[in-house]
Amino acid sequence: MKKIALYGSGKLTKIIVDCYNKGILKGYEIVGCYSRTLENCNLINNELGLKNVSSFNDLIERNPDYLVEATNPAATKLILEDTIKAHVNVVLLSIGALAEPEYFEYIEKLAKDNDVKIHLASGAIAGFQVLKTAQIMGLTKSGLTNTKGPKALKKTTLYNEEMENNDYVAFNGTASDAIKNLPTGINVGVATALATMGVYDTNIKIQTKPDFIGDSQCIDIECGDEIKAHLDVYSKTSDIAGYSVVALLNNLNSSIVF
Repeated sequence: MKKIALYGSGKLTKIIVDCYNKGILKGYEIVGCYSRTLENCNLINNELGLKNVSSFNDLIERNPDYLVEATNPAATKLILEDTIKAHVNVVLLSIGALAEPEYFEYIEKLAKDNDVKIHLASGAIAGFQVLKTAQIMGLTKSGLTNTKGPKALKKTTLYNEEMENNDYVAFNGTASDAIKNLPTGINVGVATALATMGVYDTNIKIQTKPDFIGDSQCIDIECGDEIKAHLDVYSKTSDIAGYSVVALLNNLNSSIVF
């Protein structure tokens, strides 16, 4: 039985806990949940019959095999190094934390030196295996188009009143610049970049449509004239991200690995 520690106490963590309670997350034991919102994580710990976690160090001292992160890139950076140095594997949803190449290389080396694996949850991205295969074959083009409703950008620097009544391109540039403009809302773009041509050579387009509900992620890649792939996923809510963590963990613990 492998042990899981949960970092974050929001909607996505609750989906993981719900799957655990239903017996969908097989071969694992949750040992604790921690977030800066202690009231919420205490509710989760109480639901699971666990002693409340007083600090992140308290969580790590419960010797988990995996830390499952469901917070945001900034919060992830606060604990990622300490988690790796404690020889705990990480399942990462806030992939935007790895957007800076120098930091990515540092974390990659740190993980290797400590014999730790960092697993990137797919979230709403389709075809990680296709993307990585195409990367080896020699990509010539990589991009992601993200479609949202105006409400999703309301409190960001990308918002413009024009998008309330018309189709609007809020951003068109590199994945590196995209995550700077939308730190918590374009993890999918960084994930696509890391799996393909990198954050400086992967194009991200963020567009809005009036009354659009949810998110659409459309990935386009090319390897010259050898491969052309168009991968499109629509999700009405962010729930798919939580379920993708459960799928990843089950895959890691399975005798037949997809």
